[in-house]
Amino acid sequence: MRNQINQDVECTLFRTAFDTLSYTPVTLGGYLADVVNGKYKQQVENVRALVTSGSEEEAGICKKNLPLLVAGGRMEGGRKREHLVGYSGCVVGDLDHVPGSPSELLARARELSYVKAGHISPSGTGLKLFVLVDSDMEHHAQAFAVVSRLLEADLPDVKVDPSGKDPNRGCFVSYDPAAFYKIEAEVVCVPVAPGKSGVFSQPEPRSLSNYIDKFEAGNPFTDGSRHSYVVKLASALNSAGFSEAEVTAECLYRYTAPGFDEKEILATVADIYHRYQSAHGSNSGRQTPGMATKKSVRNLKSSTPVPEDALLDDGSPMGPDYEPVEGDFPHFDKSLLTGLPNLLADALKTASDDTEHDLTLLASLTMISTALPKVRGMMQGEMYYAPFYTVVTGPSGSGKGCVSRVFKMIEPWQRSIYDNSARKVEEYNKEKEAYELDKLKQRQSKAKKPAGTPLECPRLVQQRQLHMAGYTTTARMIAQLEINDPYSSLLFETELESLNNTMAQDFGGYGYVLNQAFHGERVSCASKTNGTFIVEHPKLGMFVTGTPSMFAKFVPTTENGLYSRLLIYHIAGGGVYRSLTSADNDPKNASYFTELGGRLQDMAVFLEKTDTFVSFTDRQRKKLDRYFSREYYNVRVFGNEDVTSVVLRHRLIIFRIAMVLTALRKAEEEVETVHRIITDADFEVAFHIGTVCLRHSMLVSTTLKHSDTEQHFKMHTAQRDLFAAMPDKFKTATLVEEAVVRGISRSSAFRMLKKAQMYDLLISLGAGYYDKTDSGKNVTISKKG
Repeated sequence: MRNQINQDVECTLFRTAFDTLSYTPVTLGGYLADVVNGKYKQQVENVRALVTSGSEEEAGICKKNLPLLVAGGRMEGGRKREHLVGYSGCVVGDLDHVPGSPSELLARARELSYVKAGHISPSGTGLKLFVLVDSDMEHHAQAFAVVSRLLEADLPDVKVDPSGKDPNRGCFVSYDPAAFYKIEAEVVCVPVAPGKSGVFSQPEPRSLSNYIDKFEAGNPFTDGSRHSYVVKLASALNSAGFSEAEVTAECLYRYTAPGFDEKEILATVADIYHRYQSAHGSNSGRQTPGMATKKSVRNLKSSTPVPEDALLDDGSPMGPDYEPVEGDFPHFDKSLLTGLPNLLADALKTASDDTEHDLTLLASLTMISTALPKVRGMMQGEMYYAPFYTVVTGPSGSGKGCVSRVFKMIEPWQRSIYDNSARKVEEYNKEKEAYELDKLKQRQSKAKKPAGTPLECPRLVQQRQLHMAGYTTTARMIAQLEINDPYSSLLFETELESLNNTMAQDFGGYGYVLNQAFHGERVSCASKTNGTFIVEHPKLGMFVTGTPSMFAKFVPTTENGLYSRLLIYHIAGGGVYRSLTSADNDPKNASYFTELGGRLQDMAVFLEKTDTFVSFTDRQRKKLDRYFSREYYNVRVFGNEDVTSVVLRHRLIIFRIAMVLTALRKAEEEVETVHRIITDADFEVAFHIGTVCLRHSMLVSTTLKHSDTEQHFKMHTAQRDLFAAMPDKFKTATLVEEAVVRGISRSSAFRMLKKAQMYDLLISLGAGYYDKTDSGKNVTISKKG
C-alpha cells in the first residue's frame, strides 16, 4: 500500500501512440483543462466525423495519430511497463460504445464520489473515467478489478474494457466541454490478497489464522449453519495443506459455543481429514475460497479482497491455479540418452548443466533434421520428411542463448548449398546474356538468316538460401521453399519477437505456411508482380526461443493449429549464473561447432547419394499406441479437448526424431541401404524426448487460456486424479464432494462423468451409482495428484 495518496495525479503525454520517445510530463488536472478548452478539438472532431459517416477504418487510423495519455504515472524512455518510474495510483475505466447518451452517463459518473475525472472518448461513443486507488503498482491488476466492479455496479449496462489492467495503458486525448475534474475525490480502498506461497511450501506462522480470516470475509459464520460451515472450512484447509492438529486447535478457539461444543468440532474436523486423505495438499497453491466470492459492490469499505487472478475466466476444466516447480518441467534423463550417434554425443560435450544439455540436444536434433536429404518415412499412409518445429520458452537470463552456437553446426551445409546454387545462377546469367545477344542479332539481320541454330532460352535458376529469418514475408517464404526444393529450409531465431512482429503484418502472416509445411502439404501464392509459386511438398524445420510472454503472442490459444505442431520445452525458474572459464583462452574453442558442421556436411553429401526410408518395428508401434491412446482419452475426458491434437501430433514428432537418429547412424556407418528400421535404442531415445516435451507442452497449454493477463499455470491432471481416487463403484454425491474438496466445480465434475461414460470408462448402474470398466480401472493418479 502507498503511504500517501497524491490527489494531484502525475501522468505522461506521448506525441502519438507510435512515437514512444517524444513525451512530456503532465498532471491529470492540466490534461482535463486542455480537453475542456479545445486544445485537441480539430483532431478529435475529424475522428468523430469519420465515425458518424461510417468510415470506421479511416477513423481508427486518424485516432491513432492523436496524442496518447498514460494516467498510470510518470514514464521515462518508452511506454513499456518497465519505463513507469513513478506510479500515480490512477486507474482508467474505458467504457466503449455505452448505451444511450454518453453525456448523460458522464453526468451520472460525475455524481460518484470516487470518480476523480472523466470525459467523452475521442470517438464520441464512450467514456474515459479516472479513479484513484490506495494500492501500489504491483497490485494494479487487483485495483483495476475492484474499480471495474464498482463502475459496472454503479452505472447501468456498462462494461469496462479489460485493457486497463496494465498501468502503462494509454488513452487517446479528446475534446469535451462537459468534461470534469475534482480537486478532491474519494480514494478506492483495494483489499490486497495475501502473497501466494509455493505449491508445496509449509504454511507460514499465523498463515492459517489469516486464511480463515479471509474465508470468513466471504463466508459469514451463522448460528443456523455452524456444522456445514466447519465442514466447508475444514475441507478447504485440508486441500490447502494445513495439518489436522492446527486446524482443530484454531476451530476450537474460534467456534466453540453453547450448542456447538468441542466434541462436535473435533469429530467434524477429524471426519473430513480422514475421508479426504488423498486430497490433502492437492490445492495448496489455491487462493482463499472466500476471496473469489462475487457480490454486489455497494460499499468501498466492505469490498471482498480480490486475488491477482480475479480477471481470469474460471470456467476451465483444469484444476486451480498453482505455481509450478522445476520438477513439473522435467529434464531429459541422461541415463536414457547413452549411445547417441557420435555427432550428437560430441555436440553435448560442451553442455555445462542439465538445461544447457537439453537445449543443445533439442537444437542439434531440430537443425540436423533439415540437413538430411532424401530421408523420409511413412505414418498412417502419408509420407513425411525429417524436419520438425521446436520452441524453447523461458524467462530472460535462463540460458536460452546457448543454442546460438549450435547453429554453427548447420552453417557449412547451408553454405555449400548456397555456393553450389550461386555457381549455377552465374552460369544461368551467362546463358541468359548469350541468349539475349543472339536474339538481338536475329532482329538486326533482317536481310538474311543468321548462320547456326538459334539459342534456346535457358530455364530460370534462382539462388538457394536454406536459412530463413523471422522477418520474411509470406510470399517470399513460399517462393524460397520452392527455390530450395528438394532441400529443407530452416527458420531459426533466438528472438520470438521477430516472428511476432512479422506475423502481425498483412504481408507476414505465414502461420498458414507453417501449418501446411509441417505435414508437407501443398502451399502456394500468386501475385501480378511475382507470378505464381507452388510448393507440392514443402520441407521446413524451425527452432525459435523466447520468453513466455512472447510465446503467448506467437500462439495465443491452443485452438491455434500451430500449437499442436510444436515440440515445446519450457525452462522453469530464473536460470543460474554461469562463471567464466579458461576455455576462453583458446580461440579454437569458438570453432568447435563449426568443425562438427564439417562432419555433418559430409554426412549430408553421403545421404544425398541414395534414398533413405525409415520405419518402426511392430513392437515400437504398439508401445506408441498404448501410450498415446491412454493420453488421448485422458485429455478427452479429463482435460481440454482442443489439446487432443497436441497428443496425436507428438507421435509424428517422435517419428521424425527417430528419423534423424537413424539417418545419422546410416551416415556414420556409410551403408547405402535404402530401407532402415529404427533400432530399439534410438526409438527409446526419441520416445523419451517426445514424451517429456509433451508433458512440458500440456502444462504450458494451460497458460494460454489467460494470455491477455498474467500467466497462471493450472493442475491439468486434476480431473484425472479425481476419477482415479474414486473406488471401482461409487455414487455421484461422493464424486461431487471430493471434487469440491479438490477445487473442481460441480459442473466440471458432471461433465467429466458424461465424458467418462462416452469413452467407456464408466457404466451407469442407475440411481446415481456408477461402476468403472476395465479401462476406467486403469486410469491412475498422476505424480502431482
